[in-house]
Amino acid sequence: MKIDRSQYIKSIAPYAFAEVDKAREKAEEKFPEKIIDFGVGDPTEPAPAVAVSAGVKEAVLHPERGYPSYDGESEFRDAVSNWFEKRFGVRMDPDGEITATLGSKQAVFILPMAYVDKGDAILIPDPGYPPYTTGAKQREAKLVFMPLREENEFFPSLEEISSETAERAKLMWCNYPNNPTTKIASETFLKSVIDFCEDNDILLVSDEAYSEMYYEEEDKPVSLFNIEGGLDTGLVFHSLSKRSNMTNYRIGFVTGREELLAPFKEVQTNLHSGQSQILQSAAVGALSDEEHVEKMRNIYQKKRELLIPALKEAGFLKIYSEGTFYLWVKIPSKSSSLEIVKKLLYELGINATPGEALAQTEDVGEQFLRFALVPSIDDTEKAARRLQKKEILK
Repeated sequence: MKIDRSQYIKSIAPYAFAEVDKAREKAEEKFPEKIIDFGVGDPTEPAPAVAVSAGVKEAVLHPERGYPSYDGESEFRDAVSNWFEKRFGVRMDPDGEITATLGSKQAVFILPMAYVDKGDAILIPDPGYPPYTTGAKQREAKLVFMPLREENEFFPSLEEISSETAERAKLMWCNYPNNPTTKIASETFLKSVIDFCEDNDILLVSDEAYSEMYYEEEDKPVSLFNIEGGLDTGLVFHSLSKRSNMTNYRIGFVTGREELLAPFKEVQTNLHSGQSQILQSAAVGALSDEEHVEKMRNIYQKKRELLIPALKEAGFLKIYSEGTFYLWVKIPSKSSSLEIVKKLLYELGINATPGEALAQTEDVGEQFLRFALVPSIDDTEKAARRLQKKEILK
């Protein structure tokens, strides 16, 4: 029997990442030492002990648990509400304005199901998190990419969005601190986006998964909900994956005014049966503790201090690193990002993500590499030594 992939699946095939995977496999065969992987943003540091112990305790004390609540257990929603108020000074009602998610990726993908019909437009930052695009394609929406250009400090130019597109748009994604550019949004920029979306009846969705990943206290990110009009215009996404090194736990949340959040909650109840109470309890433990978050920031700072000077010695002279655990590294205009990634793999045994794999339009990603600071400090030191031995851009 012949079974073919749907046109939708064909439209989202990760061709650029597949090319990098092939290059890595080839490098593993030929390079004599361990490949040090700065490609995928998956933290290698352990989840905090407070989260692990809370999850184990839940599993041991309550083996009789049945299906969890669709919106998350009350303990989880209370913990989220308390953390959000402590961190951002904004109180969200745990009974109507917070819902648990299976991490961020699935939630990002399914969100358009709640607000977007076929032919509606979705405004998407470019380069950006791929599920913004794959979720939009699933709805057969019109994809409108907002370039995050270096000359515009990696903010979208709202004035480039035509009135026709603005009228057709139902949803805008906003992601700061930004993956991959590392940019942290100013309050002025966030206010301009809020005003634009309010004027055009566009739901503004702020993906704040990296809000706790900053390096200077004066750069501490604000939330969309700290800005006038934000609560009445948008939703905010959060995840424990990056804040607490809990990628394996698949736990996050979405928060917003009840009337704005309700359609998303309806979609969730039809697609899954809630997140495990064990994982929710682990998240409650993680949200109660800030010490591990500060330690995490210090570890990433050490890795930055090791890798950035080494990259400069290797010939990469412009490196962006405001927030997140990424470095957004510019390469010479004569080279493509995929070519440089292959050189790093074959000559130094170092893997990174080519910017073109994260972008929908070549001009915003082709001249950059993304390094995720996820290898151990020891491996980061090894990578730095390898980079210092050779000017890779020659």
